[in-house]
Amino acid sequence: MFSKLTVNQLPKIWCLFNQRNFGMAPCTYNQNAIKTHFTVTLLEAADKMGRQVALLLKQSPLISELRLYDKNSSVCVVAEDLSHIDTYTKVKSYCGMSVLKHAVQGADIVVSVGGCRSQLKECSKELFEKNLDDIRSAIMHCMEFNPKAIFCIAKPPIEAFVPMAAEEYKKAGVFDPRKIIGITSVGCMRANYFIGLISGQNPADVQCPIVGGISKNCLVACVSQSRPGKVHPQHYKMIQDSISIAEDEVLKSSGDGMTCLSSALGVAKFVNAQCKALSGVTNCVDCAFVKQTGHVCQFLPYMASIVRLGRHGVLSCHMPKINGYEAHCLKRACMYIKENIKLGESFVTGDHKKDSKKTAAPVKLAT
Repeated sequence: MFSKLTVNQLPKIWCLFNQRNFGMAPCTYNQNAIKTHFTVTLLEAADKMGRQVALLLKQSPLISELRLYDKNSSVCVVAEDLSHIDTYTKVKSYCGMSVLKHAVQGADIVVSVGGCRSQLKECSKELFEKNLDDIRSAIMHCMEFNPKAIFCIAKPPIEAFVPMAAEEYKKAGVFDPRKIIGITSVGCMRANYFIGLISGQNPADVQCPIVGGISKNCLVACVSQSRPGKVHPQHYKMIQDSISIAEDEVLKSSGDGMTCLSSALGVAKFVNAQCKALSGVTNCVDCAFVKQTGHVCQFLPYMASIVRLGRHGVLSCHMPKINGYEAHCLKRACMYIKENIKLGESFVTGDHKKDSKKTAAPVKLAT
């Protein structure tokens, strides 16, 4: 059934996607652009991944102010160190729950990172419970003090936290599906790498969209739609399997459980693309886990797809064409995605109390 999912004007969107406009490609500007520099708040910035993302964002000419927040006091040291880098971006640090309100107020983009897998056997539910308190605090403060900010989630499991954020925003009456985005750029990067490796192409010249999600059992690479199209069909399964176990392979080789370097770059690329879109650039296209609309929503209310970014977040969602094998993979991934969606939504609706020992800790908002 997924093989029939198509959208109008996909060829035009696909052309933009193939430009690899991730903060480096030539831009088409809207002459009516109002702002050209933006304030970005990075949550859990003292985390391993947070530090890497902060380093990359400090080098962005589109960010005038980079706010680093963490409960750990080492975030102040990170900010002080980064401030010595001779770029335009000003760095500020915010430490402790009492100042989270000030960290998110007035920000154009709020990004939640960190909490990556540190063990091979760590499942989505374990990640959810490990990261729940941090992400929920972020959601509640953004919802209360800056609901118009674009809220980007890169904390796993994204497939659960995006629906959870959406439900919280709905309860508060401030939900805008364009502004809650799960970052999945690292999935595209891995797909490009393995396609280049197997087909003998330069990965920098490859562009492959992904659908489904970003977790191991949820990601489906649309290799049949990759450009340039030099991949033999017999290699599709090999590429898909390689992408699925990529994070596991790094974890096996890592002594400290660190698998966040490529993920950090993916987050930075997406944030840069969103900043460009905010400034009026009209050709910003990537893949992200978002609320779906139209006929795709009948199968999955949330999933990763091609998205076109605009001044208010996601401008439009587009499902690429997929072949029979990819449709089979997406159908299999659908079960895991739905489980994660239910996991996230149930923590807001209260259904989790029936089958979970953990309850969400009350969030105290700063006054």
